[in-house]
Amino acid sequence: MNKNIVLLLILLSNCCFSQILTFNKGNAQEQNYYSVIKFDYENGKIIIPVLINEKTYRFLLDTGAPNLISKNFAAILKPKKLQDIKVSDGNNNQSTMNVVELPYLKIGNVVFENSVALSSEDEKNLVFDCFNLDGFIGSNLLRNSILQIDIQNKTLIITNDEKKLSLYKKNSVKLSLIGIQSSPYIWIKLKGEKSGKEQVLLDTGMKGFYSVSNRNYNLFKNEQIFKLLASSSGTESISLFGNATINTQLSLTLPKLEISNSNFLNVSTITTNDDNSKIGIDFFEKGIATIDFLNKRFYYEPTENNIDLYEKVLKFSPTILNNKLSIGIVWDEKLKNLIFTGDEIIEINGKNYENYPICDLINKKSIFEDIEITEIKIKTQKGEIKTFSL
Repeated sequence: MNKNIVLLLILLSNCCFSQILTFNKGNAQEQNYYSVIKFDYENGKIIIPVLINEKTYRFLLDTGAPNLISKNFAAILKPKKLQDIKVSDGNNNQSTMNVVELPYLKIGNVVFENSVALSSEDEKNLVFDCFNLDGFIGSNLLRNSILQIDIQNKTLIITNDEKKLSLYKKNSVKLSLIGIQSSPYIWIKLKGEKSGKEQVLLDTGMKGFYSVSNRNYNLFKNEQIFKLLASSSGTESISLFGNATINTQLSLTLPKLEISNSNFLNVSTITTNDDNSKIGIDFFEKGIATIDFLNKRFYYEPTENNIDLYEKVLKFSPTILNNKLSIGIVWDEKLKNLIFTGDEIIEINGKNYENYPICDLINKKSIFEDIEITEIKIKTQKGEIKTFSL
């Protein structure tokens, strides 16, 4: 928690569709298919090769989003436009996007015909630009398939026959496909002094392990399930349409989280503006996950039992504002009158980050990982330079 820049919600989580009847178009050409695809794994992003018009492109596998193509790729492809719709990103920021037709795309040896995608209107976008992406493969394309994700071996399997996979029902839970984009949701168990259950989105596009929505936390806060570490106002997460709005967020610890037969201990999280709580890519790193969209089942084989996720938390959460490494949320009470949301981070422990490449903050290992911050130099929004010992 708090150590990554593009932090909790990178990409589209749900879409505010109105009168769209075509979004669940598109099916595999083959009646029986099984394909093993090797993928690139770049700082929490599963990037798969997709063949369109005899050329291979880079697409992000994002089960929390629908199919999406960048504006640059749309200019190359020139797809047929079907309609305009309003879309919400993972921070509930809204924009209008085009729905376009993709007559043909191939993943591994599986051909998908007559699918649709959203088309971005943004000339510049940190996600597309920093990861050199042409688009996303989302849950609407996968709704009739079975998807097995093995991050350790960087292998993805797409099939429509569960018998071709080694699956054990005891390690599974029911899967629900919600909304017009067929978003995959499961129920998880939360345990503190008391217990509760929560329905969460399985989101391979989200950086982090688990994020709880403010809405859901408010339902749990009197049940003594979460431990409140700090409360503060600021912005941390970056999504497709920009930063989250500045509002009050909570830093929390969850003593135990159960998913299927797997237990995770001391889970750190920060509340988000999104309507939905989510399980992100860090969870998929810790086992082999199978999202059976076709038969509505989710399977998980963890690398070990009772995984302890305890980590030290920073006194503040970093973010990117105006293309600068900045203070997002200040958690430590002693710092709240010294540094503020929007202050630019100039140096950390004497190392200068004033002109540090923005994409290196996004697509490479976090500069805040495995270090203890003893000194920070910031530039205030008034242009003053200040140094603080932590």
